[in-house]
Amino acid sequence: MSDPRSPNVLVIMSDEQSWNTMGCTGNPAARTPHLDELAGSGSCFNGFYTPFPLCCPSRSSLMTGLMPRHHDVLGNWRGIRPDLRTAGIGSWFSEAGYHSFYVGKWHVPGTDPTTMGFSDTAAIPAVIEGKDRGRYIEDYRDFASAAGYELLPGSLENLTAADQLALRDPRSPHRATAAISRADYLETWQTGQFAQVLDRTPDDQPWFGICSYNAPHFPLLPPAPFDTLIDRSQITLPPSWATGYESLPPQVKRSHFARDFADLDEDGWRDAIAHYLGLVALVDDQVGAIVDLLRSRGELDRTIIVFTSDHGDMMGAHRLMEKGHLLHYEEAVHIPLIIRHPDAGQSTCDGLVSMVDLAPTLLELAGVTVPGGLDGRSFADAVGGTTRTLREFVTAETLLWNHDSENAHGEHKDPSTFSLVEDEINLSIRNPTHRYIYRSQGHDELFDLIADPAETVNLASTQKMLVAGCRQTLADEVCDVFPEVADTLRAPAAL
Repeated sequence: MSDPRSPNVLVIMSDEQSWNTMGCTGNPAARTPHLDELAGSGSCFNGFYTPFPLCCPSRSSLMTGLMPRHHDVLGNWRGIRPDLRTAGIGSWFSEAGYHSFYVGKWHVPGTDPTTMGFSDTAAIPAVIEGKDRGRYIEDYRDFASAAGYELLPGSLENLTAADQLALRDPRSPHRATAAISRADYLETWQTGQFAQVLDRTPDDQPWFGICSYNAPHFPLLPPAPFDTLIDRSQITLPPSWATGYESLPPQVKRSHFARDFADLDEDGWRDAIAHYLGLVALVDDQVGAIVDLLRSRGELDRTIIVFTSDHGDMMGAHRLMEKGHLLHYEEAVHIPLIIRHPDAGQSTCDGLVSMVDLAPTLLELAGVTVPGGLDGRSFADAVGGTTRTLREFVTAETLLWNHDSENAHGEHKDPSTFSLVEDEINLSIRNPTHRYIYRSQGHDELFDLIADPAETVNLASTQKMLVAGCRQTLADEVCDVFPEVADTLRAPAAL
């Protein structure tokens, strides 16, 4: 059992936030003073990656310490492996004597926070047709209605009629100023819900909590003043914006990630990025409120605070937007991680780590036994420590069952039923110098991240030895679940 003097552990999570969206990670347009302060007194991990650039699989990896092929959430709305429905980080902390709670967006299909061991919850989204809907929180919709807002019936994004019209405006498509004020906005309301849950924590136990926000996930609809907070003149379009997506695989060029935003000119892209960074600033505002709350309660100096996200957003890189199965590029898979430990100093670590590593790391930092059988490995000794090599590489794996994962409604599907003929899989590996992407129904990609960090020049056809080595490593990684894929990877590549 835990010692009452054990540290509290709090994970604050945004949704769809790339690594390069904060002042502390070098973005001159970002307005993130609270996250920058957190990084200034904590450890900033600049090599943190998601194993799947979609919400449900990545969040399931956070909860279980397992790669997607092992927890079975291989796509949004695919149910978690049945025996994992009652396991995971909430249960592990609870079993060690911690009071565990969860606030906000969930997105672990086939289970819920209470079943997974969290003893208190708030702001949990409604489950509609087997899908928890993120922003669609009945209590919040009641709150917004009582505050005088007329939300569109059934709007999963909590849109008003004015919001819907503004997002469709051809003069500024895909972005607008929210009709709901900052004081009444979902993120602000959720922080208030977090405060109420914190008030309910027992005095004689340490606590483990997760507070998961929806922003900066689409739609790009920040409330004032976050709609105009970002100085557009400070926004530099990604280097790959100029080259676009013409050299990318056909599936990417044909995808809605390119098609939906093809009409945006340079100013339009800058304005869209500004709205996105405005939502990042809104999340930063909530981080500041939570830190102030912990300070006022006298708990800041005994709480480990973690900030991260589930995946990134292309946000103009290669003239693409959003995230998903096709997008194994840096902007979609590289995500922020800041860990502030009250007993550790400031540090910066550039070593590679994966979302699957976060659960064992937090358990070790709290003095809780790390269960066996995890894919993740603890990097607790790097918190407050010196830069060092953590992993030789990180991988990501995405899958489309019959080319359509969105038809799932929380049902479990055994990955052993995968077929290279009927289904589609993409895998990638990122080491300190290169990224290689394998597409079962597309051509290989290899990028030199030292010479070409924007991933604009595909070297797969000229660097065959490097490609062969990456394919062999990926085969070794996935052969336990996808032997057919491993055999294909070990065969000579058709470049």
